[in-house]
Amino acid sequence: MHVAYLTVAEVAKRLRLHEMTVRRHIKSGRLHGVRAGRRIRVPEEELDFFLKPEKSHSAMGPEELKTWLMRDLTPGELEQRREWVAGIEGLQRPIDINSATLVRVSRREDEVLYGDKTWKELIAEES
Repeated sequence: MHVAYLTVAEVAKRLRLHEMTVRRHIKSGRLHGVRAGRRIRVPEEELDFFLKPEKSHSAMGPEELKTWLMRDLTPGELEQRREWVAGIEGLQRPIDINSATLVRVSRREDEVLYGDKTWKELIAEES
C-alpha cells in the first residue's frame, strides 16, 4: 500500500491556510505530521481524518438545539457546572500589582522557570 505524504506548503494550499497555521495544528497534535529529516510531512489519510466534521451542536437544527439546551441536567452535569463556577470564582480576586511591575516580572520569568527564584520573590524585587 502506497501512502502519499504532503509537505506543509501542500497542506496549507489545500486547506487555504497559512503554512504557520498548519505547523501550529501539527505542534498541538490536531494534525499528525511525520518528520523526514528536517522537514515535516503529513500523510494524506491524516489530512482526510483532520477534515472530517465532528458531530457537534452546530450540526443540530434549531428545534433540536433548543430541546437540547432546555433539557433537565443530570445530577452529574449539575455538580460539574457548580465546580466550574466555584473554580472561576476562586480565580477572581484583585491583585495589587501595577502593570509596569507585571511587565518587569514577566521579562524575568526564566528565573522562575529554571528554579532560581519564585514568583513572589520576583514580584517583591520589582515592586
